[in-house]
Amino acid sequence: MNRGPVLHAAIDVGTIDLGTTGLCIRRPGVTLGPGTDPMTHAAEDSSGASEIPAEREDDKALAGASASVAPSSASDPDPPWGLAFYLFVEPFSIGKVVVDLSAWGGPGAEMLRKAGAVEVLSPAGPGLPLPYPDGGADLVICPLTEAEVADDRLRASIFSEIHRILRRDGMCVVRSEAAALEKAAVGVSQRAVLADMALEHFATVDIVEETPFRAVSYFVPGSEELAVSEAMSKVGGKPSHLIALCTVAAERTWHLTESLLVPTGPGDGVATGEGELSVWRAEVERLAAANATITRERDDLRERQMVLQDRAERLGRTVAAMRKDVERYLRQIGDDAAARELLTLEREQLRRKVASAEVDIEAAQREVEKQTSSVQALRKEVARLRAARGGTSGSGRDPGEPGR
Repeated sequence: MNRGPVLHAAIDVGTIDLGTTGLCIRRPGVTLGPGTDPMTHAAEDSSGASEIPAEREDDKALAGASASVAPSSASDPDPPWGLAFYLFVEPFSIGKVVVDLSAWGGPGAEMLRKAGAVEVLSPAGPGLPLPYPDGGADLVICPLTEAEVADDRLRASIFSEIHRILRRDGMCVVRSEAAALEKAAVGVSQRAVLADMALEHFATVDIVEETPFRAVSYFVPGSEELAVSEAMSKVGGKPSHLIALCTVAAERTWHLTESLLVPTGPGDGVATGEGELSVWRAEVERLAAANATITRERDDLRERQMVLQDRAERLGRTVAAMRKDVERYLRQIGDDAAARELLTLEREQLRRKVASAEVDIEAAQREVEKQTSSVQALRKEVARLRAARGGTSGSGRDPGEPGR
């Protein structure tokens, strides 16, 4: 990635590049289907910057090849088929057969080959029909000139040929200058004009805006990653080009990040207005203040985290002590329950013994009563016998004489 000259400023997030010219390709809105009003699907401004592809050695050569057409100001944006646009198309071309109707074998086609395209085909020059078989292309790159935007019949012929050579799940990337669409836009937006043109031949269409802007970039300490504040794209003005992603399928066959920020030059020799510098300075001051606020919040959070950790450790020790007490109480309760159960058993045994003794006592009492009755009967019998014996003695026998 070409970082260009760097102006150093006192800010914690790293060095600040105030000399990079960028290109903001904003994410598309909702998918446009047949019969859908394109006016209701305006592009959404993304709130965060996406990761910018890292520079490869092969890209350096391509960048040099396209250096002669590099933008020099916001009024002279990236040329229709320069490095920035092919960086945007690169992810769609990996593993695909690409037909490029714009480059005619230029450096963009070579760039797509090195990015991973299976094959990149370019016609020798303009003209129809296209020299390719039906359904042989996964991706078609098509420029729309001002004449093609204005001429419905010529544009329909081109789209019909693209429709013929494109596979059922393939996609077409159509790019047109905003100025050409502005001339054709009568009472509607440029997005609506391009969407209507594409929807005449494709089922699913996304419109993407391409806007040149000057960016503020930050190099994180200890890292080669580059972040660009997309908020600065607001000073870029109107889009220079509009891009239509098209497919005949009912669903999208592509995936886009929220936005793509592409550096298009180091900014050498580019005059910087005082107003633009003021905007950058204000942005730097705002970010520095935000960074200081975030740092304070981070320190506060760390302190609170330490307090919470200490409290958690104390609570952990308390819980451990309480757990030991509960275990001891449970063991004690268990022992008490066992003791109560043993006492209950002994009490039942004593009750049974008492009941048995009561039965034995009752039996003994009955036996005593029986013996008492026998003794009384014997006494009566003895008394009777004595009485009888005494009567015999009164009949003439000496009381002292023994009986015979």
